[in-house]
Amino acid sequence: MNTQLAGWVAYALTAQTFSWSGDDVDVCALLADAGWTPQRIHDHARQTLTDEQPWPHAVNADVVAGLGAARFLAALGQARQTLGVWTLEVEPPTRRTALDADERRLMAEVPPHHVA
Repeated sequence: MNTQLAGWVAYALTAQTFSWSGDDVDVCALLADAGWTPQRIHDHARQTLTDEQPWPHAVNADVVAGLGAARFLAALGQARQTLGVWTLEVEPPTRRTALDADERRLMAEVPPHHVA
C-alpha cells in the first residue's frame, strides 16, 4: 500500500503517527520494525477498550474520504487480520440447544402460501 494509507492504518492501530518512505510498503512489517509487535498492538487495543475508548482509533473523516473509505477500511481490515487482532477475544460457541417459546413460535410460522 502507499505510504499515506499505511500511515493512517498504523495510526488507527496504535494512535501514533509514522512517516515512511517508498511507494509500496508493508504496514505490518514497518510496525514490527518500530516495535509494534502483534502482541503489543493487541495489548494496546485491550487497554484502550478497557479505558472505554474506541479501537481502532478514529481517523479524521476528511482523511478517510481523501483515501477512499472502502480502500482505507479494507487496508485496516487486512492489517488487523495479518496481525491477528481481527477479534480480541475468541468465545466458544453457545452450548444452548433448546429453543425458547418465542423461537419455537417463529419456527412454526409459515408464509400464507404454504398454508393448505
